[in-house]
Order: sequence, then structure tokens, then C-alpha cells
Amino acid sequence: MSVWKRIDEALRTKESDFNEAEKDGKTWSNEDLDPSPPSARTWGHWDYFAFFWAVSFNPIAWNSGSSLVALGLLWWQATLAAIVSCMIMATFLVLNSRGASVYHVGYPVYVRICAGLYGSLWFVFIRGIVAIFFMGTQSYYAGQLVSVMLRCAFADKWTGIPNTLPANAGITTAGITAFFIFWFIQLGFMFLHPSKSAWLYTLKSVICPPVLIATFAFAVGTNGGLGQTTSLGTVATSSSVVGWGFMTGINSVSGSLMTEVSSNPDLARYAKSSAATTWPQWFGLVVAKSLCTFLGIGASSAVKTLWGTAYWNIWDLYLAILDHNWNAGARTAVFLACLVQVFAVIATNLAANALPVGSDLTGLFPRYFNIKRGQIMCAVLAVATSPWKLVNTASLFLTFLNSNVVFLSPLVSIMITDYFFIRRGNVHVPSLYIPNSNSPYWYWKGLNPRAFGAWLIGLLSVIHGLAGSFNANYNEGSKHIYSIGMLMSFSIAGPLYYLANVIWPVDIYPPAYASAPKTRELLGKSDGFFADEVIIGLEEDNTASTGEMWEAKV
Repeated sequence: MSVWKRIDEALRTKESDFNEAEKDGKTWSNEDLDPSPPSARTWGHWDYFAFFWAVSFNPIAWNSGSSLVALGLLWWQATLAAIVSCMIMATFLVLNSRGASVYHVGYPVYVRICAGLYGSLWFVFIRGIVAIFFMGTQSYYAGQLVSVMLRCAFADKWTGIPNTLPANAGITTAGITAFFIFWFIQLGFMFLHPSKSAWLYTLKSVICPPVLIATFAFAVGTNGGLGQTTSLGTVATSSSVVGWGFMTGINSVSGSLMTEVSSNPDLARYAKSSAATTWPQWFGLVVAKSLCTFLGIGASSAVKTLWGTAYWNIWDLYLAILDHNWNAGARTAVFLACLVQVFAVIATNLAANALPVGSDLTGLFPRYFNIKRGQIMCAVLAVATSPWKLVNTASLFLTFLNSNVVFLSPLVSIMITDYFFIRRGNVHVPSLYIPNSNSPYWYWKGLNPRAFGAWLIGLLSVIHGLAGSFNANYNEGSKHIYSIGMLMSFSIAGPLYYLANVIWPVDIYPPAYASAPKTRELLGKSDGFFADEVIIGLEEDNTASTGEMWEAKV
């Protein structure tokens, strides 16, 4: 055996029984693309609540609220925009979790249902790109927090490090050093498999919220109240400007959540029951995200009155606290606050960014990537995004958040419409791994034209406004359309997809079971298998329950 062949075999992932159905020479599954067996379904009600409670308390939620106010909204208008957005996105989140929690497959496989086996690869790629950019951005946040910690520990020895980078680099020598210190620490967490990570978010949900609440309390308490409660930036005076600013706020907060909404099948697949992904997720996200956004707004409002500047980056706020309170107590408190927030970013990055990319690389290259390997690769690719250039200003930050909504919102609309209204919750799991016309998910040469047509129209209806987000002199109408981009693209894509299916219906079941009833979630009772089927590779009695067959396989 040649050296290259030995290396190739060593790098290959664990074989999957579901690949016995492949006909085109391409691998369509591995250990992490297979449906999750009962032994891996470990997430309950509390785990999902704690997860969304935990990931919502992070610097990006704090910063996004402050950014909205810095762009002209009043503090209460920005808070209300965040609450409305969170309620909308939490509803989408619950709806998009249902199918994965019933059939226990992650996003790369779940999106095959509406897009087709080959068509799914495009949407896997799109989501992965977005998540890599968010991974880089949040890692930059954490690097800034590490820099503050080092200032607390070493004072002038840290701040006095000479900068050898050019001004257009967007970061200093000390800043990039802190970034890579965090990056290496975070890298160790990339080896944690999502089925065994619930404890991480439980811990974060306990220790992280008090830190941000304490930061808010310090700012407001020192100022003696919220202070300048009118505006932290240029006040929007006309009703039209306020209205469009409010919609921009909804769109930007939605942008910070859309990756999680589209990605949630990667976590919902590990649910003990589908009920665990309903109200725990909804309330966990709405309450925590809205509260964290308000804390950022309130603290920025207070320090604007107190010190004359609205710090929309939380690390800038911590630096200002040190500037005005340079003593041992303040240095210790800020150090510990930053330490907890660094942990918060790691947990958020792992779930909201690294896991999606890990799953996506697994879906794109199943022979060589599993989730752990993909998570590690995500951390590597995040460095290439130069995140320090993305978050220099409030307007650029909001533009970045908005941009992923354009691509993911119409897809989420199609996924929800397909599951609830086209298939009535029926998914034939073995067919998700069969690359030929015997699978109802093969469509036309592995691609579903209905889904791509609806997605493209939803995308084109709002993408022309993206240019206006970077150019103040751009067509005003396009910019307004982009301000409602999430709602508009979602409202267009789903109904168009439904209409396309009315005109050109899809097959719900494979040909051998075409006459089976279309009862809502008929196949959900058996994890996606018909009564006379066994899981591929099992030689158990056909009368055994799906759960028993899974356990026999495991």
C-alpha cells in the first residue's frame, strides 16, 4: 500500500451503514450525518432553555443594542425593536426545530428535504460562510476582552507595547497578540462534540448574566440613573426616519440571530423529545436576548451622560471604567468580568458558529470531515476573515449583521413551508441518503428547482439594497426595502415555494410507498421509517421498534 493511500485511509471518517445505498460513487453520510441514535438524544427542556439563555448573554447582543442607539433611535425604541425581532426570530426558531427534533438529523441532511441531495450542498456552503465570519467577529471581541484583562494584570507593561503594524491594518500589535491568545485557548473547546456539550451552556447561563447585569448596574448606579435617555447619537426626528430606523433595528437584530435559527437542526437533533425544543427555546431566546440588548443600551446611555461618550463596544466600556477608576478593586473586577465574557464568547462560538461549520464541512466532505474536525477548521478559517476590519464602526457592524439575513431568511421560510405545509411533517429518513430517483428528495438530478426558484426570487427582492448599506448616496427606495429585508424575503420565498408545489407537486414518499397516507407526521412515530423497514445494516426482526433497532445497532 502506498504512503498516500495509507494517509487517505487514516484521514477517512468512520464508515456509515447508510452509505450502502449510494450509487454515484459519492459518500452521503458518516457517523455525524447519520440520524442521532437514542443514546445521543440527551438534550431536555432545561438544556435548551439554558442554551438560549446562555448564548444570548454575549458581547454581540450588548453591542447591537448600543449600535442602534448610536445610529439615532431613542433608547426605548431600540429596546422595543429588539424585543419585536426576538419574538419573531424565536417563533421561526421553534418552527425550524420541529422536523430535526422528530427525525434527529442535522442541518446538512435536513436541508436535503427541500433542496435535494445535490441542491443542499449550496445551502450548506452559504450557511458555513456566514458562520465563519461570525466566528471571526466574535473571536475578535474576545481578543479585545483579553487585551483588557492583560491591561488589568500588567498595566503600562501591556499598554506600552509598541505598535509595528500599519494604520490601515485595523488592529495593533497588542490587539492581534491578544486575539491569538484567545484563539489558542478557544481551539481546545473545538474538540467538544455537541451531544456532550449541554453542561457548558448550563454553566454559562449561571455565571454570565450576572456579569453583564453588574456592568449595567455599575454604569447606571455611578451616574445615578439612565441619564441621557433621549439618544446616544444623532436624534431621528421625523416619523418616517424613526419608522425606517425601527425596521432597520428589527432587521439588524434578526441578522444576529438568523444563523442560529437556520442552524438549530444541528442541536434539535439531540432532543429527548420534540416538546423540549418549543417553549424552552422561545422564552430562553426572547427574554435573555431582549434583556441583554437593553443592558447594553442602558449602560451606554448612562456613561454618555457620565463621561460624554457612548461606548457601544463592551471592551471600550471596560477600558473607560479603568481610566476613571484605576485602583486594585476596579482592576480585579474588570479582569473577572472580562474573563467570564471570554468564556461566554467561547460557548457562543462553539454552538452558533463552529458547530454549523463543522456540520457543513461534514455535509460537503463526509469522507474526511466529522463535526469535531469541522469545528477545528472553522477556527482556522475564522482568522482569514480579518474580523478587526468588520467592526470598526457601528454602521459597518450593523451592515455585517444585516447581510446574512438576505441569504438565510428565504431559505428558512422554504424549510418551514416544506415541512409543515407540503409534507405535513413526513420525512422518509432512509431516502435522505439515496442518490437516485428512488428517493423523493432526488427531484431533478439531485436538485429541487422549486426551492431554488423561490429562494432566488426572495434573495433578489432585497439584495439590491445591500449596496445602499455601504453607499449613502444609493437609491433611497432600495435602502428602505433592505431595511425590511428579513421580513420581505421570508414573506416572499415561502408562499412562492408553496405555490410552486401546488402547480408542480413533489413526491412525499418513495415510489414503493407512494400510496401511504399523508397523515401529519405519520413517519414521526417511527423516526422516519415505514413499518416493514429496518435501519440499514441491521439484521433485527422487522417488527422491532425503531428505538430498539437503534439500540441494537449502537
